[in-house]
Amino acid sequence: MKLYKIIQEQEEEETPVVVRKITPVHKRMLNALSRMEIDSTDYSTIWNEVWNVFKINDEKLAEEITYLFHEFDYVFDEYEKDSYQDLPDDALSELNDMSNYPDSQIALAKNLELPPFLIGDQNDYGHYDLTQYYDMTTNYVYAVGDPDEVESSMKEWAQEYYDNEGIEYIDRYYLDDYIEISDISDFVEGEVDHILDDMTEDDIIEEAGHDKDGMVDYRDSMVSDANDIKDEMGDIESEKDELQQELDDMRDEDEIDEDEIDEITQQINDLEVQYVEKDADVDDLNEQISDLEDEIDELGEKSKDELRDQKISDLTGQIEDEGVDYFIDNLGYDLTQAIDYFCYFDEEGFVTNLAESEDNERLANYDNIEDYEEVNGETYYIYRTE
Repeated sequence: MKLYKIIQEQEEEETPVVVRKITPVHKRMLNALSRMEIDSTDYSTIWNEVWNVFKINDEKLAEEITYLFHEFDYVFDEYEKDSYQDLPDDALSELNDMSNYPDSQIALAKNLELPPFLIGDQNDYGHYDLTQYYDMTTNYVYAVGDPDEVESSMKEWAQEYYDNEGIEYIDRYYLDDYIEISDISDFVEGEVDHILDDMTEDDIIEEAGHDKDGMVDYRDSMVSDANDIKDEMGDIESEKDELQQELDDMRDEDEIDEDEIDEITQQINDLEVQYVEKDADVDDLNEQISDLEDEIDELGEKSKDELRDQKISDLTGQIEDEGVDYFIDNLGYDLTQAIDYFCYFDEEGFVTNLAESEDNERLANYDNIEDYEEVNGETYYIYRTE
């Protein structure tokens, strides 16, 4: 049974574990190590000598020798044949003491079924917000952390992923919710003005929905009507002059027919009324003609303004519907350029969402596997990194 398994059972069952007594085998192995001048301050060095050089097949014994050589190297006396004769029989009694180890290190030891002293702390090589340790028996490296440390590490991983990959290589499924169109009014107005500059005035008037030819025809028709009325007024004037001459001749005669004079006078009056009415009709037509000519003269600018407003509204709506893809599909920008020039990208929101949606196994560089252990009521997550 592995050493840490014994420790675990002791904790769970709360029953005392009999401490293994020091045996001559322990002393002989320790004496051999001491005479080889092995560095007793480094657990990793000790373990490599015990396991790889001595070829001890008993892992439990190898762990004990490693522990004893580190803790009791001062007992060695090079002048004594039995140089570890003063090694106390209960020297292994503190082997199970984990009070000096952090819970994260204990969690990894528990997971690997090793004593904590065979788990080395790589203080200078953290993995995001996780603490990295290495297994002295294999030199495998692991990162360990509690839920908060895992969460912050995933955010660091997501930020690193975003920084390294760039927007172009990230799935649009993750990006689209964080891309918003910026104020595009200047861009839209510029695009529309460019379109209008390439159009003739007649094309602008037609696309704006106005019938200039129809307006001109209507104006010409009113001019013709006014001229016809003027001709009628000339006829009336001529007829009135003839009647007036007839009336004057009748008054020069010796015998005057009053009834006939009254009739002619009435005809002249009727003609004058008709003349006044037709003159008013001509004035009305001339006013309409003048208004219509002003409208025709201003039709180009009016149509341009109307069409400009309509095209601005249409283009704005199209961009809002298509989003960033409008600039990619219609103008040839790549995604990064389109976002830089025309959009706002919520990088913080994207990174946070990516960290929350991706599996924590991303932190396990080596095998993409997440493991965990519970120590003192806290869950510690374990990821192999090398």
